[in-house]
Amino acid sequence: MAWHLLLLEDEASVREAFALRLRDQGYVVQTAGSGEEALGLLRSFEPDVLVADLVMPNLSGLDVLARVKQMLPGLPVIVLTARGTVKDAVEAMRLGAFDFVAKSIDMDDLLHTLRRATEFLTLQRQVQLHSGQDAARYAIDRVVTRSPVTKNFLAHLQELIKNDRVTVLLQGETGTGKQYMGRVIHYNSARAGKPCVEVDCPSIPRDLFESELFGHEKGAFTGASGRKCGLLELAEGGTIFFDEIGDLPLPLQAKLLRVLEERTIRRVGGAVNIPIDVRVMAATNRNLKEAVAKGEFREDLYFRLNVVTLVVPPLRERREDIIPLAEQFLTRSALALTKPARTLGASAQALLREYQLPGNVRELSNLIERAVLFCGGTTLEAANFPRDVQQAVHASVPTFHAAPPAAAGSADSSQVHISFQVGAQTLADLEDRIIGEVLARCGGNKTLAAKHLGVTRWMLDRRRKPRS
Repeated sequence: MAWHLLLLEDEASVREAFALRLRDQGYVVQTAGSGEEALGLLRSFEPDVLVADLVMPNLSGLDVLARVKQMLPGLPVIVLTARGTVKDAVEAMRLGAFDFVAKSIDMDDLLHTLRRATEFLTLQRQVQLHSGQDAARYAIDRVVTRSPVTKNFLAHLQELIKNDRVTVLLQGETGTGKQYMGRVIHYNSARAGKPCVEVDCPSIPRDLFESELFGHEKGAFTGASGRKCGLLELAEGGTIFFDEIGDLPLPLQAKLLRVLEERTIRRVGGAVNIPIDVRVMAATNRNLKEAVAKGEFREDLYFRLNVVTLVVPPLRERREDIIPLAEQFLTRSALALTKPARTLGASAQALLREYQLPGNVRELSNLIERAVLFCGGTTLEAANFPRDVQQAVHASVPTFHAAPPAAAGSADSSQVHISFQVGAQTLADLEDRIIGEVLARCGGNKTLAAKHLGVTRWMLDRRRKPRS
């Protein structure tokens, strides 16, 4: 696509030379010779990027930047100067400039910064596109709340949705859905239209942590061939989510603490502090209080994160949610895998209710996906689940008997005793066994068996037919 630029430069010769070079690079360029002209153009023409000279008569580049951020807060502004100072750069960044670039005849720095600005816009637009989809996926009314525990949790969640500046610490066992709940908070808050950037703390190498989080300047270290925006900058206006923050090494905890306290960042190799507006959320399956006591987690960082702590309950404490969650996962997996399974059979429901699900919501999702993959029919049954899950349930569930078995030849020999294993058998299995037992007692006489069972002969034959 062709990117549209507005170039603001008061010197006509410089303006035309820059415009010509930018057009050669494929940009669609509109020019303005004064701050007043540029602001007038912006009322009818919204460019992708504004490039503004710093030193101009009447309205300076900083004056224009301040007004543009009120008119079009999302418009990236690159400030140009031939004789800028650190003070000018700091003020430009404070006002919200995308970057501050020195004028040069070859324009290499400007072209590089423009590429970064357009890459940033592309990413931002992709995020906004997916945000619409994610807003539906993480809508508050899609959170399963059958159990009293989850209803209470949701009440706290809704308060955090209203207050979008409060730092949130999500704690809970592995697989309980901490990341999901963090996204629910983000996509239902006033920040929903902005990025939700997730940082997987254990996976970032220690020597790259600062570069990934804060960004870096060109030449800051070997291999830094250009300036790079960090994850905190990419999350501007939205949410930064630190997953498994309890695994962050102590030296890196100190660097993160400074950012949380000052709400500014400095790129690696940079000299300018850049203010950031992000909501901070963090998640961990560790007990951070215990980690602090052991010297494994900084106490000051814990207090900074622990503004509001939400403990996501494990599934064993909200078993009423298991079947509704499983049905959600079933629908999603069937669509993704193009399989015909659409309902949870009685045996599958019984199995899931009894299984302890040590991996919580994540394990439940994986179990349903695997079962759907190997299910050839429209109904998911217990037999579609892994054997080790079935065995775990059978080992933990006792066998129930309708009555103690009567001794052979006793007065109670007419009683039928049927054992039933919860999770392993269905109501249909029980019915078949009762009918079979009564038929055996009646010597195969269906008319007599139907009489004892209180049904017609026709109904007995119908119930004995094989089920599809």
